[in-house]
Amino acid sequence: MAKNFEFDHPQRLSGMQLRNGYCLAPLSTRTARFSGEVSRDDCYFHEIHAKQVGMDIVGSAYVHPSGSTVTGSISVADDQKISGLHHLAKTIQGQGARAILQIVHAGRMTNRIATNGAPVVAPSTVTATHGKVDVPMTLSVDDIYKIVDQFGAATQRAILAGFDGVEIHGANSFLLQQFMSPLTNKRTDQFGGSLANRVRFPLMVAKRVLNVSQQAQQPFVVGYRLSPEEIEPHGLSIIDNLALAQLLTALPLSYLSLSMRDYNQMPVTQITDKSVRALFKGVVGNLPLMVAGGIKGATDVCQLEGSADLLAIGQQLILNPSWPSDLHRSKGQPENEISDAWQAGLPQSIFRYL
Repeated sequence: MAKNFEFDHPQRLSGMQLRNGYCLAPLSTRTARFSGEVSRDDCYFHEIHAKQVGMDIVGSAYVHPSGSTVTGSISVADDQKISGLHHLAKTIQGQGARAILQIVHAGRMTNRIATNGAPVVAPSTVTATHGKVDVPMTLSVDDIYKIVDQFGAATQRAILAGFDGVEIHGANSFLLQQFMSPLTNKRTDQFGGSLANRVRFPLMVAKRVLNVSQQAQQPFVVGYRLSPEEIEPHGLSIIDNLALAQLLTALPLSYLSLSMRDYNQMPVTQITDKSVRALFKGVVGNLPLMVAGGIKGATDVCQLEGSADLLAIGQQLILNPSWPSDLHRSKGQPENEISDAWQAGLPQSIFRYL
């Protein structure tokens, strides 16, 4: 008889039941309308991919036009977007999955085309060395507080749209990570310099989102996603992010998500014989840990038992939306093929950006 994994079974998260521990990782499909409104392609993609997961995390919904990560991203920046977001949430929930909206501000990792002309902003005027980016403007203290408000307002819109939760995007070099990193945060005020100052903005955002989440009339999930470290010289160290993770455990978060290229990767900014996953698992205590990065088959899932609570699956679910139920038949073999018939039914714009 095929082995049943612990992730196959229903999970409890902040009072909410999930049918399993497999989650559609937050993806940038770039299928929203130019205005940031939810499109039919968005709904079609998630209708297909929410059929067998416990949570479907809709990727990179920007909280303000200046925070759009790329053209084609979904907006949660104003009340006019609530209707389309409601339709998307209902589409996901209609497939039996919980609908989670990832909320983000790009900071310096964007340009005026992606922001529809809104200024590009950052903790400091330090231009990114990769990507199609513009020179950012340094945020004033008042601007920082306004962005905290924008995350709160985005959370309220997610509630009104009927989502089951939000995920705060503090990973992938976007604004929250920029405040954490000495490479991008050159401030000399209360938001820069020491680690105690650099964690201030991420914690303010998390606290505001959690406070607003209490307005929900039913269980509402709040997660936080981070990238463990930066490999650039003088960048964000894993020690600093472990400190942030420990501070986040003091808040009533639902889970912490690690954005990684490989779930077994080792730290590069700290000499240790422990994997990144093991280090964070040791810090977060009872806070559920979501892990992503190269999870392809049964062998990987088996290896993650006991060291992760939720699995964020991207590539394999794109290739095969039935991956959770097919997992046991795969016996660890990679599932890299996709039928021509199934691919033909998807908007081709999705495949351009995978």
